[in-house]
Amino acid sequence: MSTNESEIYKKFYGPKICTENLNIEGVKTQIPCDIYDGYAVCLDHKGHRYDLVFPQVSAIKESTELMNAVIDYVGGITNKEEITAIHSLITFSSVYKDGKEIKPKN
Repeated sequence: MSTNESEIYKKFYGPKICTENLNIEGVKTQIPCDIYDGYAVCLDHKGHRYDLVFPQVSAIKESTELMNAVIDYVGGITNKEEITAIHSLITFSSVYKDGKEIKPKN
């Protein structure tokens, strides 16, 4: 990501939490993604951009239903203080490739 983009993401989502290699549906290899609280962005080796949007941790901790969804989906979490942006990404993310939503295959 360019420095300008990183600064914009930081203003909207806070500082970058980490960079992790993620599996994205339809992509054969893992892609390094910059992860913020509520947003992640990745570029694959072909230049395609993937944007992942998910609820921020503060919103999850305010909603019993969202907290329970994370706890049920991820497992191994015993209280709301353990919920992280990574858990939210795993549980709720919507994925966009080059601006178009990728619908999960069932």
